[in-house]
Amino acid sequence: MKSAAAFLPALLLFLVPPVAAQDVSRGDLHELTLEEAIRRAEIHNPALRQITNSLELNALDRRDAWLQILPQPSLTFLSTSMSWSRQTIAEDNFGEPLPRDVVEWVQTSRSNQSISMAFTLDAADFLRLRVQREEAREREIAVSTETHQLRAELTQAYLEAQEQGAALEVEEELLVAARANRDLAERLYALARQDRIDLVSLELSLAEQEHALDQSRREMESALLALRNLIGDPDLPSFRIVPVELEFFDPEALDPEALVGIARQQNPSVLQAEAGLRAQRRSVDMVRADWWLPTLSVNMSTGRQGFVRGGEAFFDPNPDGEWDRSVFVSIRLPDVGQYFNRQGQERRTALEIRNQEEGLRQVRGELEEEIRGHVNTLRSAARQLEIQGRRAELAEEQLRLAREAYGLGSQSYLDLLNAQEQAAAAGREVVTARYSFEQARVALERAVGLSIGEMLELSSGGGG
Repeated sequence: MKSAAAFLPALLLFLVPPVAAQDVSRGDLHELTLEEAIRRAEIHNPALRQITNSLELNALDRRDAWLQILPQPSLTFLSTSMSWSRQTIAEDNFGEPLPRDVVEWVQTSRSNQSISMAFTLDAADFLRLRVQREEAREREIAVSTETHQLRAELTQAYLEAQEQGAALEVEEELLVAARANRDLAERLYALARQDRIDLVSLELSLAEQEHALDQSRREMESALLALRNLIGDPDLPSFRIVPVELEFFDPEALDPEALVGIARQQNPSVLQAEAGLRAQRRSVDMVRADWWLPTLSVNMSTGRQGFVRGGEAFFDPNPDGEWDRSVFVSIRLPDVGQYFNRQGQERRTALEIRNQEEGLRQVRGELEEEIRGHVNTLRSAARQLEIQGRRAELAEEQLRLAREAYGLGSQSYLDLLNAQEQAAAAGREVVTARYSFEQARVALERAVGLSIGEMLELSSGGGG
């Protein structure tokens, strides 16, 4: 990798000029940096906003859990009623019924006030608080995970737009070279030193390069549109990106073992799986509490009421009855008839826990495979960048020599076209290789949860 470090700084200067596809000469375009794009996306990205909104459920669930524990007061300021009954039967002196001579309607009214306080002590309610805390933690981790993934996706989209800009500049330079070849053929044809077929062939090559340039512009527009949609800010004006500085490093210095170890501790996917497992284990405690712990219910109430013959008590907010008080206490033992049902529920919960434990183990295994794969991809991309960079230098020198030889008449136009095509392919591939290396770096940072500088420091510390 030392040979790559020797010529890559000069190569990077070629790859990171302002992106011409965005018409940087226009002063009305907003200059969008990667930091600003991330900041806007964290506020406006629809997917992140949806997950962030779910955090409001934490306060609602916590309140509902406490409402199951706290005493529940009930106040009745006025409960009133009025009724009529038609009396057709009377009683004699001995209590025997006899028909009434005169049928009458009897009116009664009622009014009462009361206040009560109910309290239920159930161990499952307290355990439910612990489950709720784990669920809240799981939502917070989900937001952190989505934020982490959004930053990585946005960085990749930003680099994709920057890569398209660099590729567009390569196409523009290749167009300049194609025009120079065409102009050289025109001069030689005017001097009758070359045939018409040379000029026609080079004109065709120029037209193909103009088409490649136009296609590159379309790809640049698509990359910018994808970046805008990922940011999700409707107030974002027309912009041009400010290219980030590309820094080459030697991926051979990375220690996969150390990266896997730190990722297992702080990777958002692992943390989310661990939080879900803890919440599921809390639910087992709730099932066991229903087996063994009794439930205590206490109800205290006081009130007064007035009941009179007539309508005087209707809508009377101050009944003249005496205050009555009552206390109710109930201790409910677990229902033994539900033994088999609860046993089945506990087994189902235990099965879910075992599945989640296996799922957590699977997540850790996939994470290890992903990190090692990204490290290998990064090392391969570094070697490919070295090869393509050297190839681009040689192809550029070959094109220069071929143009000189064609001007002197020692080579045919086919040799010039071949050199031009090789230079074009090498220029495109070196841009692809450079940004493939950068995309592999972002993917590794996304999996580990650290910047590449922190990973290199961790690897050097682990190696020592």
